[in-house]
Amino acid sequence: MRKTFTMAGAILAAALWTMPAGAQDSGGLKPSEAVRRAVAAVPGSEPLGVKRKGQVYVVRLKQNGAVVQVIVDAATGDVSAQ
Repeated sequence: MRKTFTMAGAILAAALWTMPAGAQDSGGLKPSEAVRRAVAAVPGSEPLGVKRKGQVYVVRLKQNGAVVQVIVDAATGDVSAQ
C-alpha cells in the first residue's frame, strides 16, 4: 500500500515539474470570487456560469431575463461589463 502512494506521489511530482509555468496555479482570484464580484456589480442578477480565458474570467449572469457577460480580471479583481 505504501509503495502505491509513493509511486503516485512520484508521478504527480513529475507531472507538475514538467508543466509550463502558466499551467500551474498562479494564485489570484478563484472562480467563486470572480462570480461573487460580478454578481455584486450587476444588481438583481443570478450567475449562469464562469470560464477563465487567459488573464480574465468571463462570468455569465441573468438579469431581468437577459444574459449579461461580465469580465473580471483574474489578477486584480477589477470588474467590467461587456
